[in-house]
Amino acid sequence: MPPQSNRYTFMFAFAVCVVCSLSLSAVSQGLKAKQEMNVALDIKKNILKAVGLKDPIPPEAKAQEVLAIYKQKIEEKVLNSQGLFVEGKLPSDIKEGEGLSPLYVYKEHGQIMAYCFPIVGKGLWSTLYGYFALESDAVTVRGITFYKHGETPGLGAEIEKSWFQNNFKGKKIWDAAKNMLSPVKVIKGKVADSVSEENAPFHVDGITGATMTSKGVTAMIDKWVRAYEPFLGQIRQREEL
Repeated sequence: MPPQSNRYTFMFAFAVCVVCSLSLSAVSQGLKAKQEMNVALDIKKNILKAVGLKDPIPPEAKAQEVLAIYKQKIEEKVLNSQGLFVEGKLPSDIKEGEGLSPLYVYKEHGQIMAYCFPIVGKGLWSTLYGYFALESDAVTVRGITFYKHGETPGLGAEIEKSWFQNNFKGKKIWDAAKNMLSPVKVIKGKVADSVSEENAPFHVDGITGATMTSKGVTAMIDKWVRAYEPFLGQIRQREEL
């Protein structure tokens, strides 16, 4: 076949495309396991951050160190719809539609320090994924993190910044005076400027220019706190005894 013919050109281009496609596919498959491992590691980091470790993980910590700390400090549990532990199951065993929920218990020297669970909800442009942690009293917020979203940089994406997440620490989800659930809410503006001192523990400062994302965060916290209330309510009752 003459090198200058159209058929030769087509066949050559086709061969190059096939080789490139196969090469890219092989590379993609080869990296898949590593990508999945990195995602799992990032999730564990977020759980550890949400529970507020007594000794925070250094930024330069290697993957093996993070995994070792996670294994030592976090106990993975599964809850049923009544808020009771399901023995013999781990969060990784949960299948869609089973009506089971993951719970991560942070312990120091055998003492429970915090309870942590995943939160998922809609922001302005994307689905937000994070973790929400409560103190052992099942009332006080210990921390919150977001590990995946597609919100606008400089606006809604501020949910991943420390200044925003730190606002939640020490806030409440239960109003003891009214004996009712009152999940912490993100408001428009500053709490100090628009909320009474009595209600301040149940609100955090909003993000300027990101009203819809703030509303999304409020809605997701409300949804998942209520979903875990069968368990949290039992903890509070125990604390009162």
